[in-house]
This record gives sequence, structure tokens and C-alpha cells, in this order.
Amino acid sequence: MIKYFSALILFVMGFVYLASCSDPITVPKSIITPNTFLSVFSMPGDTVAPGKTVKKISWWGDSPAGIVVGFRISFDSLNWAYTTKNDSTFIFSIAGQDSLFKMWVASVDDKGNIDPTPASNLYPVVNSAPSMIFDPSVSLPDTIFPVATLKWIGTDPDGDITISKYWYSINDTLHFKPLPGMINIMTLTKDSGLVAGNTCVYMKAEDNARAFSNIVRMPQDSTKYFKVKNVTSKILLIKDMPVSEFSAAESYFGSVMDTIHYDVLDIKSNNGSLIPKIINPMFVETLKLFKIVMWIGNRNGGGFPENDPNLNLAQNSLPYFINSGGKVLWSSGFPNVSVVQGSLFNFAPIDSIKTTCTVQILLPGDSTYCVSDNTIPKLNTNFFIAGTKGFYPSPGVKTIYQLLPRTNCSNDTITIGIKNTVSNPNIVFMLMPIYYLNGNVNASKAFIRQTLITDFGYGSF
Repeated sequence: MIKYFSALILFVMGFVYLASCSDPITVPKSIITPNTFLSVFSMPGDTVAPGKTVKKISWWGDSPAGIVVGFRISFDSLNWAYTTKNDSTFIFSIAGQDSLFKMWVASVDDKGNIDPTPASNLYPVVNSAPSMIFDPSVSLPDTIFPVATLKWIGTDPDGDITISKYWYSINDTLHFKPLPGMINIMTLTKDSGLVAGNTCVYMKAEDNARAFSNIVRMPQDSTKYFKVKNVTSKILLIKDMPVSEFSAAESYFGSVMDTIHYDVLDIKSNNGSLIPKIINPMFVETLKLFKIVMWIGNRNGGGFPENDPNLNLAQNSLPYFINSGGKVLWSSGFPNVSVVQGSLFNFAPIDSIKTTCTVQILLPGDSTYCVSDNTIPKLNTNFFIAGTKGFYPSPGVKTIYQLLPRTNCSNDTITIGIKNTVSNPNIVFMLMPIYYLNGNVNASKAFIRQTLITDFGYGSF
């Protein structure tokens, strides 16, 4: 006895279903009724060749007494749907590796006559296993904090919607955990099992017939891993200056933060290879592992765009970090870009960049800074700085540093530093690299400690 399994029918061509429990054989035999034909005709008891669970089936009818205007279709001869189409694509959902389905089609003519002997066929269905790969455009950096966003591509010859689950396991193929079949991206964290050390991720796809794809690995090379490193501080220093200035920046922060521990993320080395390909959520969630981000760039691009701070990355991540309660110290020269509006710094209260004056030269030892009150340490330079621009802050912010008028800007005071609020700020913005303002080491240390401890509350969380 042939056992028919229930079928999930997908009308790709868009059928209008009219549920009915009546058999189409409802007309007297004395009435001339239409005839119906299927694209693959079989004798009673015969079957067509086994095939995929996705099948395109065609049908047509002939009415000696009128015109065929539609068709009634059933997969159990009890429940019928109506369509005016002559074909459609169906997905037969099966519970095992193969199954058998039967289809009935009855023509309907313009006089309402229905074929009393519907055409029918048996369709044996053989399931095909799914396949999957990790999205080749989305690789992981070789070193990360415990946040990893993975993206993949899953396909199934029987229709991608037949993929019921994805399974992943970290570092082995023994502890797979399920994911819904309709997703193609996930973010792993410490709570997911990411721990410090060399790491890899395995995945496989499963379809609704419980067939599995091959197991795939990230990284694909079985000899390679990505390294997960622990978060050891509430402060993250993002090194966005040219690699040639790393030593100057490291010396500065090692000096002024001698009693404050911080983690480091280098986004400039190896052409930015440590920047995740997926900014949100992976990079955004990485920032959220910390309470304070110090994003530090250089003087300006110096004519080399690759030396500019990565404003695209900042624009697409810092607003989310700040909105989640994070606090930011931004310190970098203005990049060599033509955009001068404040939207370039969408994370800070900047109206626009000042274009009427550019300070061409600041010599080492320059201390021509004015501050808004005596609570702000007065800084001076320890390196030659060229091409300094100022900005117009948004209303309501607190100015902390300005450059006094000078020869080429004799009538202009240039704002280079602000806090977004007078008290309890969560943004301190400097349009100049802080590690170039270390002519007075004690003042530099006082500024950093005031920003991190007094303004941002480091030590209270």
C-alpha cells in the first residue's frame, strides 16, 4: 500500500486558493464535460521518474461544449484549490529521504462543467541534501576580542526554504547547537562560548528531511585559527594613527596613563586587517565591551589619505556605542577631505569645520592655548604640527581649548577642543592629536586623568 505523506505546496506563480471538501465529479454524465491533461501523463498505477522536491508541473484542458476557464487542483482528492494558470512550481515537503505524492487536476469550462475524471499522476520525490559555505567576503580578523560575527550562504536543490536549521560548534564537531534556518548571520560572544585562545567555528545545514550538508570551518584553512583575547580593562585605546607614529603614541599613553590600565585595538596595521568586515554588529558590539573609548589619530593626513583617521568606521560605530552609555575621547587632526560639515563627526556636537583660517605651523613648545577656566590643564606641543584647523561647536557645549590669534589668523581664535556638556560629559573632542601635546608631561597627565576619572567616572564602574 502506498503511503502518502502530507505536502507543503508553494505556488510560485501565485494561486488563489478556494478551499472545498467536495469531489469535482458533480455533474450528470449526460452533460458534455471537459477533459484534462497533465504535462507528464501516466497510466493508472504508473509513476513518473523520481525527482527533486521542487517540481514544475503543467496542465491543460479541452471542452467540447465550451471554453476551459480554470482548473481545480488537489493533492488528496478531498480538498481542492482553483486557479486559472496552466502551470506552477510546487515544493513537496517530505519527512525522510524520499516519498510519493499524487496530484489531481480537473478542468472547468465557461458553463461551469467540471471534468468528472480528473487527470492524475504519482510523483516520487527524492530529497537532496543542502550545502553551505561561509560568505567569502566576510572573513574574521586574525585577532579579536570575544565578539565574532559570522555570515554564511546556504542553498538546497529542493528550495532554500527547505533548510530547517543551521548548526554551529566552537573548536570541535561534537557540541553543535541549533540556529533557525531562515537566518544567515550570527554573532558569537563570551556567553556563546568564545574564550581566550586560538579558535575556529564549525557549521552545517540541515533540511526538513533531516539531511545534512558537509561541515564547513572558519577559518577555511584547517591549519589556521583566529585568536580571541580577553577584555582586561574598561578602557579601549583605538590606534588610528599611521604605523610610523605608533611608538610616539605608545610612549605618550604609557607615560600619562601609568596607573590606568587599558586595552588596545590597532586599526591601521596591515591595511586595517584587524577591522571586522561587518561593522554592525561585530565592531559595535566589540566597543560595547568597554565603558570608555579613546580614539586617537594623527596630525592630519599629510597628503596621504591612508594616514587619515577612519571616519567612516567611527561614523558607523561610535553613535551606537555612545547611545548605549559609552564615553568617547576623540583626538585627531582634521583629515584631508573636502567635506567640512559637522556631519563628518556625527558622534560629536560639531556644527562645521572652520575654513576661514588654518594654522600652518605649530612649533614644539608652543603654549599659545587659551582655556575656558583654570580647572583645565594648559597644554603645549612637543612636536612640529602643520595644517591645524578649528571648528564651530554646536550651542550648549563647553569649550576647553582654543588657539590664540597668530600671524595668518590674526583676527580669529580657533576652537580645537570641547566637552559636549559642562558637567558629566560623555564626549571630549579634540581636533588635534593628544600625543602631540605633551610638552608639559604633568599637564598632559592631568588632562587625561581629568577626562577619564573626573569627567567619565573611571573607577566608579
